[in-house]
Amino acid sequence: MLYQFIIALPMMVCLSWGIFFLIRLFTRSDELRVSVMLLLFYAAAAVLYADHWIYFSGIRSAAAEYSYFIVNLCVYPLYYAYLRALTRAKGDPEVALLLLPAALVAIFFPIASMRDDLPNETLHFFARICFAFQVVWVWVRGYKLLRKTQERMDNTYSDDRSRVLRPAHIMLQLFGFTSAVSMLLNIIGREFFAAGLYVGVPAIIMSVLLYGLGFTAAHTTVPAETVTEEPNTASTEEADQLMQRIDKIMWEQALYTNSHLTIQDLASAVGSNRTYISNTINRNCAQSFSQYVARYRVEHAQTILRDARYTSDHEAIADAIALSGFTSDQTFCRVFKDITGLTPLQYRQQNRQK
Repeated sequence: MLYQFIIALPMMVCLSWGIFFLIRLFTRSDELRVSVMLLLFYAAAAVLYADHWIYFSGIRSAAAEYSYFIVNLCVYPLYYAYLRALTRAKGDPEVALLLLPAALVAIFFPIASMRDDLPNETLHFFARICFAFQVVWVWVRGYKLLRKTQERMDNTYSDDRSRVLRPAHIMLQLFGFTSAVSMLLNIIGREFFAAGLYVGVPAIIMSVLLYGLGFTAAHTTVPAETVTEEPNTASTEEADQLMQRIDKIMWEQALYTNSHLTIQDLASAVGSNRTYISNTINRNCAQSFSQYVARYRVEHAQTILRDARYTSDHEAIADAIALSGFTSDQTFCRVFKDITGLTPLQYRQQNRQK
């Protein structure tokens, strides 16, 4: 009984998350593509671990073996498709190419089973090599997707949105560990764990990791508004003039004090395209939009911290946060120290006007 529960555990975890994302598919239209990809990922994983359950139950099924080889090469490409949906990456043939080995196995596995001159070991070796390639590809490309998304967000929002992608980074770290475990298990082979409770080791590890992936995926969203990656066709002189207008309006209207300031707000105030604004700031200041705004906010906070009318350090710091446009104490302290090299308290103690 315990043995059956252990070998079925990964399958039950996948089924549970599959049901969760199926329900979310019909209740959250704003995350439709993301929910579809997560549903497909956990559906494929559920089939994979159902095949494991059949194998470790001692049932020899040609259909389950055939299914196992196919879905084993589908799971990671489907997870990558989810990452692309999450980060709103534009369509390209990457996912289709990653799924190609599964299609080839689907075609050649029956042929290999019927012909003696094409041994199954060759197909197994091919599948394991392709699986390892998929794992490395998805891990590396996944980090690049998240990094590019963070850059787009930094060029769209002035407040710190790194926390939005933090679950996704945690999820990719979990994915990396899951990938390493999966690759090791593929190298060792299922046969090693077929006897006794040895199977409990990979079953429990994969169940925990699969649950962690589902939990973090359920709590990860990416804001829809981002700056499109378009070339800046403005000349150097035009870009310099635009930068001067940006600086002037930012300072005169104190736009930086708006904690929810976006690149669109600044573009509307300047009367320009938000992509031009973003590209001009990137080129002229070598900073993202959020870094550019943070510099103004820190300068404003410095004037408050130097103000001798504040008799309390705590009150001065609280007002510096509230009046400069920062959204949290943690963000303020981190950004302030990054720019000045001092904590807000250290800066006030060293620069307070007498």
